[in-house]
Amino acid sequence: MEANFSDYILEFKKGEMSHFDVFYNALKERIFYNIFALTKNYDISEDLLQDTFVKFLKNIQEVDESDNLVGLLMVMSRNLTLDYFKKNNKFLQLDETINHPSTNDEHNLDKNIILGKVKEILKPKEFEIFTLHVLSDLTFDEIAKLKKRPLGTITWAYKNAIKKIKENIVL
Repeated sequence: MEANFSDYILEFKKGEMSHFDVFYNALKERIFYNIFALTKNYDISEDLLQDTFVKFLKNIQEVDESDNLVGLLMVMSRNLTLDYFKKNNKFLQLDETINHPSTNDEHNLDKNIILGKVKEILKPKEFEIFTLHVLSDLTFDEIAKLKKRPLGTITWAYKNAIKKIKENIVL
């Protein structure tokens, strides 16, 4: 799927948006959960998801087709989320309750509940690495480059996160 992204970028640069919905649908869940990991609020995460793709399109001419687009959107969404918190004088609090979507989609509700429990168990950096790998499908190498951390640090944090999850969550 990643190989097709460069073709989309070339189209978007020419102003051709007929495949944007395919591009968006392929990436929206990964980017959403990257934002949700920080906000723990469904509605705010949805808004910031939209803002991320709007900003991406506004800056499309600067995007290199060979870039890791998932990583680029992850960084962009994280920065927009942090800007949101700064602008609104809000703080990231681990004990904040999750604002669930007002939908009957039990799969998303279950995923959000489990994600909330995992967030309670893990340290913020472990949780971020966990979500980037599990929900966003980034490799450890991609996460290391994205976070500007050694690969060993990333894999160690992920292994610690999995160990904590296994010890604290009964599946």
